[in-house]
Amino acid sequence: MDEFQEILQDFLIESFELVEKLDEDLVELEHTPEDLELLNSIFRVAHTVKGSSSFLNFDVLTHLTHHMEDVLNKARHGDLIITPDIMDVILESIDLMKALLNTIRDTSADGGIDVAACVSKLDKV
Repeated sequence: MDEFQEILQDFLIESFELVEKLDEDLVELEHTPEDLELLNSIFRVAHTVKGSSSFLNFDVLTHLTHHMEDVLNKARHGDLIITPDIMDVILESIDLMKALLNTIRDTSADGGIDVAACVSKLDKV
C-alpha cells in the first residue's frame, strides 16, 4: 500500500468515526439547542473533517463542510438558534457528507455528488 493509500485509509476511518459521533451529538442537540459545549464539539468535528479533506484535495467535501461549519459557528457565537428547520439542513449536509465519504472510500475521489442545493440552504441560514 502506498503512502497516499495509507493516509486515505486513516482519513476514512477517522471521518466515519467522527460522522457517527456527529449523528449522536446532533440528536442530543435537537433536545438542547442552547448547549454551547455540545455545539463546540459538533463544530470541532466539522472543522476536523474540513481540514483533513482539504489537505487531501477532496474539494467537494471541503466545500460542503466549510458551509456547514459556518452555520455551526454562527450558532456557537449566539448569532442563530438551531431551530428544527436549521437542524434539517444540517442533517441533510451530514447525509451528503456520508455519501461523499462512501464515494471517497469506493473511488478515492469525491466527485459525482452535487452538494450545491444543500450549500445554498446552508448559506441562507
